[in-house]
Amino acid sequence: IKGHPWITLDQYSEKFHPKDKFIVASNRRKPFALLLHDPTHLNVKARVWSTGGNFQNQIKSFKNDLITRIRQAVKRRTESTYIKDRNHFYLVFAEADNIPGVLVHYLNGKILIQFYMTFWDQYREFFIQNLIKAVNEVMKKDIEDEIDYENIWIQERSALKEPAKCSDPNTSFRNIEIEEFGVKYKVTIGKYYDHGIYTDMSSIRSRIENDLKGAKSLLNLFCYTGAFSVQALHLGLEKVNSVDLSGPYLEWLEKNIELNPSIDKSKHTSMEMSAKDALKKLKGTDEKFDFVICDPPSSSSDGNKRTNALAEYKELLPMIDNALTDHGKAIVFINTHTCTMKKFEDKIRQTITQKKLPLIIKNKYYLSQDCPYKKGFPEGNYLKGLLLIKNDSSK
Repeated sequence: IKGHPWITLDQYSEKFHPKDKFIVASNRRKPFALLLHDPTHLNVKARVWSTGGNFQNQIKSFKNDLITRIRQAVKRRTESTYIKDRNHFYLVFAEADNIPGVLVHYLNGKILIQFYMTFWDQYREFFIQNLIKAVNEVMKKDIEDEIDYENIWIQERSALKEPAKCSDPNTSFRNIEIEEFGVKYKVTIGKYYDHGIYTDMSSIRSRIENDLKGAKSLLNLFCYTGAFSVQALHLGLEKVNSVDLSGPYLEWLEKNIELNPSIDKSKHTSMEMSAKDALKKLKGTDEKFDFVICDPPSSSSDGNKRTNALAEYKELLPMIDNALTDHGKAIVFINTHTCTMKKFEDKIRQTITQKKLPLIIKNKYYLSQDCPYKKGFPEGNYLKGLLLIKNDSSK
């Protein structure tokens, strides 16, 4: 296994019996891992539960061990300072919290559980009951009201891309107001596949706050529902342009702005178009920005062709450089486990050199806080960002 917690489809895993819930992996000498079997997944056929001890006893004590792991994950969040600055965060981050194939979001009194493997179907009720118990007992000082069954939402993360469903059958969807670092946002669960904010970006929004405070203008490319844009407006930037192909996402962004009455809406401009088209349009006006954020989907389509984010930076980066003021800054992201930070950094440096751009890499961003990642598990370390500074005088 070499430390990797996923067993993918190969000659070994294809021999797993489809009715086995647990699999004890063995080599010629001895058993070396206890696996949770997921025969319905196209590629990931099992995930590691344990790599040591008496595996037969662990199968018998699985429920008790699961309770312990849930409580430990929740406790890790209560012992951290960041939850005092935001009321949405991950309570469980899958393999990083030793609970494979499960993400649990806390969304201001509501809980969204996302299952990535069918193994958990047989333990769903048990999982929910003990998660509720752990949250109410461990987080009682951090939450206003106790969590009950009606506040639980379940989502199967699969190719079908279905929205979450509430444990209360009378509730079809719910709009929730969340807050981080003094900024309010609207999220919606039960209506769409994604609920409207990338919680894994929250710690990065915190880290870049000082850089944003030093800027007067922001260009937010691939803005989604505009979390970075609303943050910048809240911090007092004089001009914020948000770019996305989706009109509904930009409308959602406008609603997020309206949730924050202190924000001057006249300082914001939405641009419903591709990032490249927006950058071309801005080039024609000679409009420049102190800060540019570029967070493209790993793979996307504009209806005419499908693009790859890493490859697209060869064309995007010179256009971003052109949109920056003389000493402007940009953060460029890649959001896929198939690209390591080294590969991403090498690609950006190569483009800077080939295009002779006056950009210097000054900082790196990874998942952190409520989104830890395990060493040797690139699939869990999917988000990477680089801070670029133009004409940097401190090099």
